[in-house]
Amino acid sequence: MSGAIVVFVKTPGFSSVKTRLAVKLGQEKAEAFHVASSRAVSSVIQVLSQSDDVKSYYAVAEEQALTHKYWEDLPCVWQGEGGLGERMAHIYQTLLVKHDFVILVGADIPQMTTEELLKASAWLSHEEQGRIAFAPSIDGGFWLFGGNIQVSQSIWTGVIYSEADTGAQFLKKVKQIGDVNTLASLRDVDEVEDLVMLKKTLLDLSDPLPEQQELMRFLDTLPLSKVG
Repeated sequence: MSGAIVVFVKTPGFSSVKTRLAVKLGQEKAEAFHVASSRAVSSVIQVLSQSDDVKSYYAVAEEQALTHKYWEDLPCVWQGEGGLGERMAHIYQTLLVKHDFVILVGADIPQMTTEELLKASAWLSHEEQGRIAFAPSIDGGFWLFGGNIQVSQSIWTGVIYSEADTGAQFLKKVKQIGDVNTLASLRDVDEVEDLVMLKKTLLDLSDPLPEQQELMRFLDTLPLSKVG
């Protein structure tokens, strides 16, 4: 079976990125983190593509940035208009026409591993059964969603995003349409304090990719020792 995995990104200079980080670190460092984190996530999903029949993509927030140099290493698709629910629905539905299953991931979980993604792709590679892969975030959201079945627009838009129970809301809805495999819970990065935990998690990786190592070097340049 053929799958797709998509990392959602915004383009500095076209959209505001990591605004809460920017308050404490400044816009330049917040944007640099987003780009470095996106590259780390991209490297992980590309290893998945080498290991399995899963094609990697960027889902770019801005239509005019589809050919931006930041996103040259992967095919790009436009997220479309609307809120996060509408944009995830658009990408998922568009790629499910071309692939047997689709996996969506965020750009601010650079500690994700190919092993965890392989669990998702193996679970979704099942023609006879409707299946969902879901990975919660520590803050109450989710960092991965995958499926091999149609998901109605009302499910995508029927939850309130960026809330402490967003993941729980979404999971309750998708449990009604397919068998769910819940993957590891990870911490995404919204606040400077999250960077401290991210650095520890990256250091704990048994075999970090070069882009994850580069991100660690970037984190070493930030004044994280003053956080607390």
